[in-house]
Amino acid sequence: MKLLIIGGGAIADCNHIPSAKKELGVENIVLAEPNQEQAEKLKTKHGLINVVSDYHDALSSVDACIICTPPHIHNAILKDCIAAGKHVLCEKPLSPSSKETREIIKNAPKNLVLGMCHSYRFMSSRIEVRQMIKEGFFGDKVSICIHEGDPSDWPTVSGYCFRKELVPGGAFYDNGIHSADFLLWCLGSPDSIEYSDDAMGGLESNLQLRMQFGQASGFMQISRTISQSNTIVVEGNGHKAVLDVYDGSKYILDGKTILCKSVDCAQLKNFLNAIEGKETIGCPIEEGIAVIELLEQCYSLRKAKEVDKKPLGGLKGKTVFVTGGTGFIGSALVEQLVLHEEAKVRVLVHTWGKAAYVSRFDVEFVQGDICNDASMIEATKGCDYIMHLAIPGGNGHDAFVANNVKAVEALMNAAKANGIKHVIQMSSVVVHGKIVPENLTADSPLIPYGDTYSDGKLAAEKRFWELIDEYKLHGSIIRPTYVWGPYSMWYTIDILNQMKKGKFAWVENGEGICNAVYVGNVVDMCIRCCTESDADHQAFIAKDDETMTWREFFGQYMKMIDKRPDDYLSVPLQPSAWRKMRLAMRDGLEKQMAKLMAKYETKAITSPKIALWLYKAPRKVLRHTRDIIMWHIAEKDAIEMAIYSQKKPIDVTKNKEVLHFVPRYTVAKGMELTEEWMGQTDFYSC
Repeated sequence: MKLLIIGGGAIADCNHIPSAKKELGVENIVLAEPNQEQAEKLKTKHGLINVVSDYHDALSSVDACIICTPPHIHNAILKDCIAAGKHVLCEKPLSPSSKETREIIKNAPKNLVLGMCHSYRFMSSRIEVRQMIKEGFFGDKVSICIHEGDPSDWPTVSGYCFRKELVPGGAFYDNGIHSADFLLWCLGSPDSIEYSDDAMGGLESNLQLRMQFGQASGFMQISRTISQSNTIVVEGNGHKAVLDVYDGSKYILDGKTILCKSVDCAQLKNFLNAIEGKETIGCPIEEGIAVIELLEQCYSLRKAKEVDKKPLGGLKGKTVFVTGGTGFIGSALVEQLVLHEEAKVRVLVHTWGKAAYVSRFDVEFVQGDICNDASMIEATKGCDYIMHLAIPGGNGHDAFVANNVKAVEALMNAAKANGIKHVIQMSSVVVHGKIVPENLTADSPLIPYGDTYSDGKLAAEKRFWELIDEYKLHGSIIRPTYVWGPYSMWYTIDILNQMKKGKFAWVENGEGICNAVYVGNVVDMCIRCCTESDADHQAFIAKDDETMTWREFFGQYMKMIDKRPDDYLSVPLQPSAWRKMRLAMRDGLEKQMAKLMAKYETKAITSPKIALWLYKAPRKVLRHTRDIIMWHIAEKDAIEMAIYSQKKPIDVTKNKEVLHFVPRYTVAKGMELTEEWMGQTDFYSC
């Protein structure tokens, strides 16, 4: 059996090529990938022998095909494969048009195996629970409830699943297709459906679907921006089964864990066995079409969403180029620009997997090298403004700093070449030093302290001001403090998780001054700087207006999860002798543990049992001793100690006097919006 894998994207790389190598051997695999760089990468990684750029060149020499390309070209490839008399396994989602696919397979030879890659059907847990449903174990009124989702990180090469010009839908079409298939596989065709999603001119990232199947019911909530419980709950007839969406090796039935037997390469084995007549195909293409028809029906039920527009004004109809537009602050900025300011937004994409949030809006995505002059000049053609929020990476301190400078140079060259009206450079309050000095303002000195991130921001600022003057451009710098709100990892999500797990700790009982800033206020400052002439050649610190302690601020988080400030320990600025002794003992024990682990790893190669008793067992004793010593003692690193022990509010009167800016979001309003967002996540599910 010779197999042609058409498309060398992420799914081929991580799934189909490894499975095919295991089942057929590398000599019986042909990969068709038009991108030469990607083809060479996969050829080297997997040791492939047969690689072509055009699948047509290999069709006559193979027996079967797996279609792994973006779905908008599935139908054309499927048609060619059928015409060549080849068996086909097609990746999900099947196609953008069920009608077109039905027309293609209508006259396909009956001896051809045409299957779908609904791989979750081969999870043992799903197979067993579905069988129980079919046998009536859960009764006639069975309900299936699915919550699936996490912030997207799929390493798509083409980014097709986030580009509205290539696909008809987002989270449902890409992520939710497996869950929809499971519901149809278990319960049949629905009698009625209710559907809603969050698409706002782009592709949905969050959706809810309710379906009725006679007396049975199905529900699914899918997200690629928010963490969900990732469970399938099947209930009925007094029984309850809980399945993990991604782990098919076990499930919980009526409180008891049931272990299942897993099968490697089950999907490919089924396809090959079906071709040889040994078993039926696990998911016929007709059932893949049924899922697409359900999706099309859901999309037809979409209702236009009313937006209560809250513009700052001045950017309507303008074209704004945003770097870092798929990040936390950048995504919020894009939303404000598109929905409220009614600007045209062009987003530079580095990692497609992070584009889920902004793909909801009517934006233009472009790819390019942020450190390359020509690339940025091309990407910013026709733009009025540049808002630079991206953080170019780098391997090590020097490379990180150099790349941040190169990005500024490339963007300023683009601004000069394309007549950009104003450039916004997003910096950080960390450029003022490790510890916020007394009476800090945006005009206070910049203080390097050897930190990679801080040094990169500081060097980028210096180059920004040099080029603003040299090229006679207009621009501003914004230095946010500690940004919180929906999707904030450091000052919302991480803090809430620490509180939930009992790992949160105060510094000096939370009596330090909170100098944080709500994300919406940072966004507003970016826009204001573009439209306020007095902002030119000025730097501003973004901070909330209210003055409160961290105890007052974080206390509002605690109320959301039914916790109290006194539930948590506090780290003193000046440790007692007893605390110092305990920390010194901990450090000594951890050094000894590291030495034992090094010896274990060396000895385990030749004498694993001896290594276990000589080194690993004593290390375990030391670890328990360390835990006892550290019992009921909280810790914070040096940066956290500095942030949470600040005694004075940062002075941002310049924002009002020069930028004529007053934050629209109070802390109370920001907390309200954050709690509303939390209700859509799994924060309350533990």
